[in-house]
Amino acid sequence: MRPRAVLPALTAGALLTAVLALPAAAADSATSASHESVSGATASPSVAVSPGPSDTPTSSAVATPPDTTGPVPSETATSAPTDGSPEPHQFELYGVGNSWSDHWKLSLSVYSDTGTVTGITARYRPHGAPADAPYVATTSDFVPNPYYGGQVSADRPVLPAMGVYDVSVTVTDSSGEVEDFPDVGEFTYAAQVSVGKLASDRSSVDYEHRSYTVSAPVTVTDPSSGAVLDPAGVSVALADPEAAVPSETVAVATARADGRVAATVTVKDSVTYRTAGADGTATAGYPYFLDTGDQTTLTVPATSETTRIRILSKTDVDVPKGGRTTITGVLERKVGSTWTGTPDQEIYTMGPTGLSATVKTNATGTFAVSTGTAGAYYFNNYWDYDPFLLSTDSDATPVYVHVPAPSRVTPFHVSEDEYGEAVIDGRLDLHGAEFASNTHSMTIQYSSNGKTWHTVGSTRIGRSGLAGDEFMTYATYDGQANGYWRAYFPGTPDYSPSYSAAVKIYRTPTRVTGGRPSHTTVRKNTYVTFAGHLQQRSSSGTWSGISHTYAYLEFRAAGSKTWHYVTRVKTDTKGAYHLSGKATHGGTWTVVWFTSDSHHIDSNGPETYVHVH
Repeated sequence: MRPRAVLPALTAGALLTAVLALPAAAADSATSASHESVSGATASPSVAVSPGPSDTPTSSAVATPPDTTGPVPSETATSAPTDGSPEPHQFELYGVGNSWSDHWKLSLSVYSDTGTVTGITARYRPHGAPADAPYVATTSDFVPNPYYGGQVSADRPVLPAMGVYDVSVTVTDSSGEVEDFPDVGEFTYAAQVSVGKLASDRSSVDYEHRSYTVSAPVTVTDPSSGAVLDPAGVSVALADPEAAVPSETVAVATARADGRVAATVTVKDSVTYRTAGADGTATAGYPYFLDTGDQTTLTVPATSETTRIRILSKTDVDVPKGGRTTITGVLERKVGSTWTGTPDQEIYTMGPTGLSATVKTNATGTFAVSTGTAGAYYFNNYWDYDPFLLSTDSDATPVYVHVPAPSRVTPFHVSEDEYGEAVIDGRLDLHGAEFASNTHSMTIQYSSNGKTWHTVGSTRIGRSGLAGDEFMTYATYDGQANGYWRAYFPGTPDYSPSYSAAVKIYRTPTRVTGGRPSHTTVRKNTYVTFAGHLQQRSSSGTWSGISHTYAYLEFRAAGSKTWHYVTRVKTDTKGAYHLSGKATHGGTWTVVWFTSDSHHIDSNGPETYVHVH
């Protein structure tokens, strides 16, 4: 697992947005999101207030007196009225209010059913004034809005005082149709707020110093006269330009007596300023909008510290079946050349079944995880990480927890071959978890009576040429194989011990008596003779002859490792034999017997060297 890259610098908001506290009633002037007009801001003491910037347009006006619910879009004209009612609208007008691209301009959208719109005249009077009150200003020069469609005033209207104004509009089209829309929208004539260069009281932030104060000079001017106004009570919102939503408010700065706005920002997550989100409250005595045309970002570098996870308990733990163990460790960060415990951080445990535990470090940076499940455990702090701590994990020092799982020796087969050896073959079942594959050994044990057991030796499980869970060997105890045999798996920290079933085997022992040559030194090409008996032992321990079976004479020349057949002879009724062979050169002679069934053991007489001269 790779450590996370160094945290990028944390960036204060390039976007500064005026935050306004406005009466809810004035918000009714905007009802559609298809237009970009802004309809309202905070009000002056002498003028009623209306909402601040909003991307919700007003509805189309009807040719009836305005009511408190706002204008309603007209229907397309179809025929002249015949019942004395007003003529149907020839125009559709909506979205009358402050423009989003320039809050100090009037924006609207208008369409004609009978021709091309050729003239637009907007008139203003204080919000709430009687219908026969005189208008205080007029705007008749409109141009297409390059940002959101519709029309926008070519110039900023000049009004007698800051506040909210009701707007009436007269529309003319190329067919000569003229229609008046009284009180069709609202326009907020607001002060212009400009914020200067952002500054911070810290040059960087780190794990122990996460908060800093952002400040900037603020200037408030009258939009018509340019006169400087008192900034007291003006609030602006600091926004993070790198956030998922760039306009997200992260802190609200309110103007101080020295004409600067200031707000404290505290960084907690990987995204800058994620923790700030309070809405500012406008307490100035006039409505205002923020001029966002010339803003720069403020970057406060962040320093991330190296971390490590150190396991304090044993890294290799044996737990009895049904038991539990507690793994303890500490998350440390490097401050200068010193490692120190880091509190209140999430530690994630990756165990044999995946993510198995999540704990927090205590005041000293330590953590503890309890488990009763066998496997390897790894720990890390790279999810939900602290932006001032580089992530790390414990891959280099995993903790191994050993809980013995059941094991079983099955199947287990034992037979005896003609040489009098036990032929042992079996498998170790670890319940499908894994194969021993030459990593474990099986102990072979012998008993003559099935009660007292003796360890003969051990053999590797899954050695070369065998399956991964198989073991196979030949064995005798004190030169014999007759008796009981079993296999014993001693167990490991991960698997419990187990025994195979005991298996009894038996073959009748045999022997060759006599079998020595008549002479041990002879002339070349002379004969040497051998005599004796072939015998078998009964279960009571007595020996008797094996009649009418072949006894073989074999020879191995001096310096050779190979035995050669010379001759054979059948025994008599008492098992006696007589054999002779020509001695052509020196070598070793022996008499042997090979069983012809699966109930006896082969045997051979003494090996004697005969010199030839």
